Amino acid sequence: MTNVTLNLSDELQQFVASETAAGQFDSPAGYIAALIERAKDGKEQLHAQLIEGLESGDPIQLDADEWSRIRRDIEQRRSHA
Repeated sequence: MTNVTLNLSDELQQFVASETAAGQFDSPAGYIAALIERAKDGKEQLHAQLIEGLESGDPIQLDADEWSRIRRDIEQRRSHA
């Protein structure tokens, strides 16, 4: 295992300490390691989804009306979340 030194602002250091004190992580290092693991997993998932999209079939043309519909759908989903 390799040690890494992080310089955190007082605010970030207090936040990490409170997350650790909440009991979900055994130490600040455990909390930061979990964040890095989550970022790594997210990147791998995004990569897999991009490949899936590329392999999903022939591309379709999206005109301005279709983009407007997509934006409306997204806004509607966000407002109900």
